[in-house]
Amino acid sequence: MKNFLVINTSFFGDVLLTNTLCQNIKLAYPESNIIFMVNKPFYEAAKYMAGVDEVVCYDKAGIHKGLAGILTFLKEHRGSLKDRIDVAFVLYGNERGICIAKALGAHTIISDNRGLLHYLFSTISVEKGLGTVQQENTKLIKALTHQKAVDLPVKYTPPLAAETYVQKLFSQLGIQPQDELVGLCAISKKTEKDMPLSTAVEVITSLQQTGKKVVYLGAGPTAAEYAAELRSRGCCSFVDLTDKTSIAELAAVIQSCAAVISVDTGTLHLTCAAGVPLVALFYVNDCRHLAKWAPAKYYPHVLLSENITTANILHSLQTLLVSEGTQ
Repeated sequence: MKNFLVINTSFFGDVLLTNTLCQNIKLAYPESNIIFMVNKPFYEAAKYMAGVDEVVCYDKAGIHKGLAGILTFLKEHRGSLKDRIDVAFVLYGNERGICIAKALGAHTIISDNRGLLHYLFSTISVEKGLGTVQQENTKLIKALTHQKAVDLPVKYTPPLAAETYVQKLFSQLGIQPQDELVGLCAISKKTEKDMPLSTAVEVITSLQQTGKKVVYLGAGPTAAEYAAELRSRGCCSFVDLTDKTSIAELAAVIQSCAAVISVDTGTLHLTCAAGVPLVALFYVNDCRHLAKWAPAKYYPHVLLSENITTANILHSLQTLLVSEGTQ
């Protein structure tokens, strides 16, 4: 049995978009074991993806920060991982990941790194292309199999415990099984990508008037401040789930929605992975950004990157709901 180490210590959406690589590993090596090394906050993003067998956390902002942190990580995991790794895939050519894979005795290291470490450690280097993040991540396997990767949708299945928690949470918040829910993620890591408050107020009010219930999705102080600002503008007809869910529980919430409207790439790709209709809003709409992060065509979605008005958002949502047979 081959042991594969997949290293992606980047953000939430980046981790999800590595899943197609994991599925392709399983297609090529059905009896393989996939160990996914992930940044600690996104442990659940990796754990419940299709094909992942084990998850190892790398605490970039904590005990594994800097050179001393790398040594701490190696000390913690040498016993369980040393000389156990047949192949390591290092996403984004991350040099820290290459060093760790080498120190753990990986027989083969595959990345898109073209720097000095590539030559020092005899890694198999893959040329960077112009595809989506999902496609660029997946094509690393071609260096091993010499066959074109299969373009598969990301698959994420939250555990039963997450679904049970969400059912209890909905009951406590007055959400009934017959309610038609629309998820709204209005903020991201960068304010220029956020939905204007005035638009959010109009979207929430319009959906409430048509009998739909909006669940506001977010985490952290910025999400809480945004929700508070909505209420200060007289917009109170939404269910605020700020900081009420983990990643797996968020996936269970999304699965309960008829559709999701999102500006955040992590949430929108989790929606895709859950197979839920999506209105993806890209307020930063340069061609390069869209080419990398836009959802693949096989996901049920509408992408808006220009003229993102309330009317267009609502029209896109209604079009999706009709096409998916939920209206």
